[in-house]
Amino acid sequence: MIRRLKWPAMAGLAVLAYLTLRNALPAPSEVWDVITAADVDWLLVAAGFQILAMMVFARFLRRLLALGGVRVSRPRILAVTFARNAVAGSLPAGPVVSVAYTTQVFTKLGAGKRLIAAVLVLAAAYSGGTFGVLALVALVISPETRLVTLVALGCLVVAGVLLFRAGHLLDRLPKVSGQLKATFNTVGGTRRDHLRLANLALLNWVLDVISLGAVCCAIEATATPHTVLLGFVAAKTAAALAVVPGGLGVAEVGMAATYIAAGMSAEQAAAVVLLYRLVSYWMNLVLGWFAWLLLQEPFRRATIGALSRLGASLSPFVYDRHPAP
Repeated sequence: MIRRLKWPAMAGLAVLAYLTLRNALPAPSEVWDVITAADVDWLLVAAGFQILAMMVFARFLRRLLALGGVRVSRPRILAVTFARNAVAGSLPAGPVVSVAYTTQVFTKLGAGKRLIAAVLVLAAAYSGGTFGVLALVALVISPETRLVTLVALGCLVVAGVLLFRAGHLLDRLPKVSGQLKATFNTVGGTRRDHLRLANLALLNWVLDVISLGAVCCAIEATATPHTVLLGFVAAKTAAALAVVPGGLGVAEVGMAATYIAAGMSAEQAAAVVLLYRLVSYWMNLVLGWFAWLLLQEPFRRATIGALSRLGASLSPFVYDRHPAP
């Protein structure tokens, strides 16, 4: 069902973006002037919040594994988080390859197949669910989308109730509930533990939004916090529907169209999109592939050895063991 809706949704977003941007494309020189005038300190803040977001998601994965009985050090799970993000965002069929890579790494860490499957399912569920809450908040706050969102939400609730009463869902509920119960039992933990996991998943998104807000501050863009949130939701939704790695091109158009429609100038919108993608995609991509290399045993040993020798050579306590006579 989702696959069938994917292409119509992408077509609808493409038409909407075209109608929004067709008369508002800025000159490259104007965009470059805005980028070069950006406040570097705010850009560093944006980059810092991106790293914090990755650290929070690494903590989220580490806590899930710990509930399943697998202990992982903070540096290693952080490296795995960056690496799996780079794999998912840069390779063809990246999400599928990322799942395979994560499974391989978690297996080496001592996790069983059932635990790995449960961790990946719960990670996707918590991340998707909290993003849905964030998107719902963004749409309900906006006067332009509030009525449509509430009507659509009401229709979904009514349809769910009708299907439930008709018995169409009752046949599937035992199987679905059994699978969910098995997933939670594999991971374990109390309700408080899972509430903390939900908070971490939501915090990961919030830190990403703050990073985008810092980029807007860097170029002094005319955007309210709600506009920033709405552009963030549009970009992530478009990227999720895209078939290209990392949502390249699609996420940028979705965010730019949202900001221009909200009243931001075209050159500011383009600059925000380019700078945000620089810190949220390209920076994390470079860090992720470096983390992937560090997770390779031969490269890690060679790196540690080289750093140790470099540190020893720079140490003030180094002395010549064989001084000249």
